[in-house]
Amino acid sequence: MMLKSLPLLFSFAVMLFAATPGQAQDADAGEKVYKKCKACHQVGPDAKHRTGPILNGVVDRAAASAEGYKYKKSIVAAAEQGLVWDEAQLMQYLSNPTQYLRAYLDNPKAKSAMTFKLKNEQEQRDVIAFLAAQSGDAVAKEDTAETTAKAEPQLSADEVVAAQVFTEEFLADPVNFEAGKEMWFAQCTHCHGYKAYPGKAPKLKPGKYTPEFVFKRVYKGFKKMPEWHETFSVDEIRQIVAYVKAPGFSP
Repeated sequence: MMLKSLPLLFSFAVMLFAATPGQAQDADAGEKVYKKCKACHQVGPDAKHRTGPILNGVVDRAAASAEGYKYKKSIVAAAEQGLVWDEAQLMQYLSNPTQYLRAYLDNPKAKSAMTFKLKNEQEQRDVIAFLAAQSGDAVAKEDTAETTAKAEPQLSADEVVAAQVFTEEFLADPVNFEAGKEMWFAQCTHCHGYKAYPGKAPKLKPGKYTPEFVFKRVYKGFKKMPEWHETFSVDEIRQIVAYVKAPGFSP
């Protein structure tokens, strides 16, 4: 009987071993996940508070403790109860911030200012690993050349916008459509997607916009919308435009 059980035990061990790497943290993968956070949070030596606080040193830090940032009352209340952002707490918070605070505070009216939800547990682990590497004086992982290219320092924002020309060939290219679609669903739907309505951001009517107008709004930002040239390159923003202007666009 014992010999008959060995194959089953061996199969189980193999399955367990194979599953283990998927649970490991990957800071490099986390840097890619972090792109979803960059609209509101910055890291690195030159990080500044935006809609959300800077995230340098956030892992294992007391909640609501980033100097100079004005936190909402629910997160302050959680901090007063001793909340510390260890990995377990961060994973729960990232999954559903408001739901987490309501459970933590035992208050059904508690609310997080962060509406973004990161449901994938592996992505949670990876982005936490990336953030753990961002100490208070950490150097951002983007190299200087990439950062310089994204910021387009040799041209003003108006000059970059004025230089854009969108041909029918570019807009119809399926490569641009698919790349723009991927970036749209990774970032833009948090405010403009159908799940974000009502009140989060205006409902888009791309048929009324020229490609140049869409590029300008994405590149320079508008009112509460950030300047996306700090996150995406000019080429990437052009691909977002291609997706927004395509017949197959769906917010």
